[in-house]
Amino acid sequence: MVYADMADKKKGTWRQKHPIEIIAAALIFALIGFHIYTAGFSQFPPLVQRSIHLGIALSLCYLFFTGTVGHSENAARPIRVALHTCIAVFVLFSSLYIGYHDERLTTGFLTEISSFEKFLGIGLTMAIIEAARRTTGLALPILAAMTIGYTIFGDAIPGKWGHPGFSNEYLFEHLYLSGEGIWGMVTGLSATLIAAFIILGAFLLSTGAADGFMDLSVAIAGRSMGGAAKVATFSSALFGTLNGAAVANVATTGNFTIPAMKRLGYRPEFAAAVEACASSGGQITPPIMGAGAFVMAELLGVPYLEVVYAAIIPAFLFYTCIWFSIDIEARRSSLKMFDISEVPSLREVLTWNKTGAIGVTAVVIMASLFTGKTPTFAAFYGICAIIGLFLLQGKFDRVAWKNKFEKLMEGARLSAKGIITVLPLLICAQISLSLIGLTGVGVKLSEQIISVGVGYGMFPGLVLTLIVALVLGMGMPTTAAYLLAAAVTVPALSELGINPLAAHFFVFYGALLSALTPPVCTAVFTAAVIAQVHWFPVAITAIRLAAMKYALPFFFIYRPEILMTGSPIQIFWVLVVGVAAAIVFAFGFGGYIRRPIPILARGAFILTGCSMIQGGVISNTIATFVLIALITMKYLTHKRGGSR
Repeated sequence: MVYADMADKKKGTWRQKHPIEIIAAALIFALIGFHIYTAGFSQFPPLVQRSIHLGIALSLCYLFFTGTVGHSENAARPIRVALHTCIAVFVLFSSLYIGYHDERLTTGFLTEISSFEKFLGIGLTMAIIEAARRTTGLALPILAAMTIGYTIFGDAIPGKWGHPGFSNEYLFEHLYLSGEGIWGMVTGLSATLIAAFIILGAFLLSTGAADGFMDLSVAIAGRSMGGAAKVATFSSALFGTLNGAAVANVATTGNFTIPAMKRLGYRPEFAAAVEACASSGGQITPPIMGAGAFVMAELLGVPYLEVVYAAIIPAFLFYTCIWFSIDIEARRSSLKMFDISEVPSLREVLTWNKTGAIGVTAVVIMASLFTGKTPTFAAFYGICAIIGLFLLQGKFDRVAWKNKFEKLMEGARLSAKGIITVLPLLICAQISLSLIGLTGVGVKLSEQIISVGVGYGMFPGLVLTLIVALVLGMGMPTTAAYLLAAAVTVPALSELGINPLAAHFFVFYGALLSALTPPVCTAVFTAAVIAQVHWFPVAITAIRLAAMKYALPFFFIYRPEILMTGSPIQIFWVLVVGVAAAIVFAFGFGGYIRRPIPILARGAFILTGCSMIQGGVISNTIATFVLIALITMKYLTHKRGGSR
């Protein structure tokens, strides 16, 4: 599978003289115009909004993702083009068919599926699963196929793990004609919030405004070991505060940062893992948190700023672990540093020409959110701000206007590329989610695991609850993953006597771990596609880099001060302990200081980090000594010239 980059003119994949590419160009601008209009003015009814989004984006996916067949490239290309064009027309028609029949499907009672509609539903489902296979590999398609198989044949399973059974007609009526199948909640998020922020990110990149993130990141991180990876981390973190969706963040910034790291000699797997980890941090970094902060505040019945305030220290500790993990990898692999002449000063960066546009856009988005606007509407304001500033800056002669127009067109192409990269995995996940709900297997699984956990005490219950939240969050965007996991697992945590804020943060982090954790690690899948490598090595590296993210849920329970719920002294101390744990995890999983660390010593590092999770005199004493030792070791290494 090879991605045909729409913007790569050198390869001739954007030749608008070809009739199909003219049609594709029209579809691109229709898709972007549709999402900008609906984000800022008025969304269509849910089925109409989602059917237009899926139809145009999935047809573009088949026009620009090329498959391989058992023929030479020259012989296979006409057949492939014809086949993909037919599939694109089919998915566009079968999707718009739903929007056209919106009133009948939403107001009708017991709508029965016709033979023609069953044909459309089966074909569209297969097209979605195949698109997910081409973009993310086999994991999601296998999961979707398993849930479909379980729905059809689950009535033959004895005991409580079976179900009463569903006919094929009812199955595809549920998937294709109802608002709970293909057109469910995840598709709704993709058609509104995620698409809007992907477009925002694409225009930030095409207009050059995102260069302000890069300039600021280079000024801050460029002088350290592994500077390119740290710059990628810092820029993705900054971008994630606006974007808030891991997959959308990877799909936008990853197209810049991953190739940049590869050009500097970084292993593709490592480059992809860095981007996946950094982008996943946008989901936990205030103020947007992938809209999770808004949802959590509503579920808890607390002010939005209280959730944002509680999220600050955990996000800082997460990025601390990634920062030191990159530093360790840089020293072990002798990764290239930026030349000192390429690193600007902060004074040079913090100017209107460098960071003015991105600063104004960030202020506009934050002001929109803090005044009660929806995240989608805030994204619309951000898009208008960045395009308006871009048009008003610079020269106004004919050549300048032509260049500006070309960059805006490039923004539209990047937007479409980001959307069609993300869409198949989200819709495929929606199919699995809808059938898990239809058959009731998710609730059965959760009840079984949680009952075992409650029976054996607090820690086993927490571990099993985390597993449930992770499984329920597989393939899901931030808000959907959290909502699903919270509905199933928060009541169980309440039964264990855990305070509501800690319980919700525990579930929130647990659900979002799936972005990095196999088998359905969507951020890893997307980064691997961009890096053109297999996803599994990327996932293993990402888990190692982001080890602290797996420990933080337990910090919320055993050290709730990490959520800013204690006295200033308690909060400061848990910050110190958290930093020590993050560094220890980085050394333990990284396996290198000045030379490779023996396996037993690495295990000791990891166990030391785990011991810091539970508060107490012993763990506090260990944390103090470890922190002093690490600071001393770092100082001696620097004195002896250990820093390259």
